[in-house]
Amino acid sequence: MTNFQSTTPGYRNKHGQIVISRTGFPSESFPGQTIYHLRCSHCHHDYGSAGKDIHLRRCPSHQNGMKGEPLRTAPPNLFSSECV
Repeated sequence: MTNFQSTTPGYRNKHGQIVISRTGFPSESFPGQTIYHLRCSHCHHDYGSAGKDIHLRRCPSHQNGMKGEPLRTAPPNLFSSECV
C-alpha cells in the first residue's frame, strides 16, 4: 500500500482540515478508495473523506465543502490487542 503525505494522521490541508485516522472502510463515492476521518481545525466538525480528496477538502459545516462520507464504528474485535 502506497502512503501519501495527505493521508498521514496529523496532516493539515490549506483549508485547516486535519486527518485523524484511516477508517479502513471503503468509500461509497469513489470505488477503490478508503475513507479517512477528518476534523475541521476551526469548528471541530468530524466527517469522512476519500483519500484522494483530502488535500482539497473544505469543511462541510462552515466552508461550503461537499458533504463528507459517513464515519462508521468498527465492529468489536474478538481478539485482545494485548500481546500474550
